[in-house]
Amino acid sequence: MTLKSDTPTPSGAPDRRAGTRLSAEGLIPSGRSLFGSGGPQRFALLGILAIILVLCLVFIPEFRSWRLIASMINSQSIILLLALVATIVLRTGGFDLSISQTMVGSAALTIVLVKSGVPLAAAVPLAVLLGAAVGALNGFLVVKIGVDSFVTTLGSYSALAGFAYLVTDSSIVAGVPDELVNAVRSEVLGIPLVTWYAWILALLLWFVYQRTPLGRYMLFVGGNPDAARLAGIRVQAVRFGAYLASGILSSLVGLIFLGYFGAVDPGTGGQYMLQPLAAAFLGTTAIVIGRFNSLGTVVALYLLIVGITGLQVLGAQTWVTNVFYGLALMIAVAASKLAGRKKALR
Repeated sequence: MTLKSDTPTPSGAPDRRAGTRLSAEGLIPSGRSLFGSGGPQRFALLGILAIILVLCLVFIPEFRSWRLIASMINSQSIILLLALVATIVLRTGGFDLSISQTMVGSAALTIVLVKSGVPLAAAVPLAVLLGAAVGALNGFLVVKIGVDSFVTTLGSYSALAGFAYLVTDSSIVAGVPDELVNAVRSEVLGIPLVTWYAWILALLLWFVYQRTPLGRYMLFVGGNPDAARLAGIRVQAVRFGAYLASGILSSLVGLIFLGYFGAVDPGTGGQYMLQPLAAAFLGTTAIVIGRFNSLGTVVALYLLIVGITGLQVLGAQTWVTNVFYGLALMIAVAASKLAGRKKALR
């Protein structure tokens, strides 16, 4: 059975152009390139990043230091990991606002267990189990019960914030085992492992999104679940799996977070809520236009941090970061909508 694709959404539904046909087996648009459709404009954001970076190198002497460049890249690794995780549920047409608090909650549970005498090898699976439970609960409420994903995951976010304060007794907890610290901070080719983990996850998600049936099923489910269901795709299973994967990966990011900082502040979850979403939405304007994709997310995040760092080096106050990310999120969502409408008119 073949189906014509329907109107796209920011989650990246296939377009309606002539010659684009989808099957229940493949769901692959004809003539798709390595990075997807979109023409030269899919590299526009990458070009903007290159231009901004060159301007900073020319007019801001501090940018000519590898130490500053490396610091920018490494400092964004946790945010990049969360942004990549965010694309999983976003690609299926939902929201998961709980990822940052799942990260903090898992980190808090791990360090509290370790300090109470539980071996790290036993504490880590329990932290991952927490992430799986959060993802399963979100998936059950959204997919099975039909609760709005925004409301559900916002509730999970709040509950996990309380959980983090509970297990840490509302205080910063330090004393991370050296094994975990070394697994995150050790360097390969002068770059910390935390950054390598983020890059590896980006490549893995790119492969899943662009080169596997699952990635295409996620795309189709996010764009038109009814058509996907008629095509024989297990829509509920795909959506539930996305929330479950989001929860598990968020808990793993929590372990990386713990090793990177060496301590847990139960109140840090809110600091990591906006930036990942801004990068994920802005990423829909790069590499694969109108679709949540991992490589576009990487480009978007580095564009944001180069711009913010440049402003701060020039003397801007620290509050410029929140303003920059907030405006970027609004612009990114608007650009994603426009990209989807442009595809629909072709």
